Amino acid sequence: MSEQIRDEKKQPLLTVSHLKKYFKVSGKGMLHAVDDVSFEVYPGETLGLVGESGCGKSTVGNVLMQLHNKTDGEVTLNGKDMYSINKKEICRQMQIIFQDPYSSLNPRQTIRTILSEAYIIQKICKKGPELDKRLLELCEAIGLAPELLDR
Repeated sequence: MSEQIRDEKKQPLLTVSHLKKYFKVSGKGMLHAVDDVSFEVYPGETLGLVGESGCGKSTVGNVLMQLHNKTDGEVTLNGKDMYSINKKEICRQMQIIFQDPYSSLNPRQTIRTILSEAYIIQKICKKGPELDKRLLELCEAIGLAPELLDR
């Protein structure tokens, strides 16, 4: 990451330090699925985990979403220990995007319906003018032409 993009005054949104996740495998001991992973994500940044099959990418995501408990390490979200934050709050701030779009997105639904789902499920707003306004703001933020919402 270019140091020019990062503002020295800004704190990372997410900090992962020496994250470990081990699974007990009966008769074989411990499987070290994730062993000493560290990274930071700052506002405006995107992080992609890349590696061969079975290297622990999904396990890192599952631990961050608290689908698995960590074995060791520290994880902070906006400067707070992530394991002291309510799981519902974490789900409002973070989402997993799966590699296979057909597992994540229903091709029979419109973009509007798919994007609206998160606002409705998280009880941010209901269907109506407020949701429409938020969807237009989202389109602007991500560079999506608003006329594509109903495709």
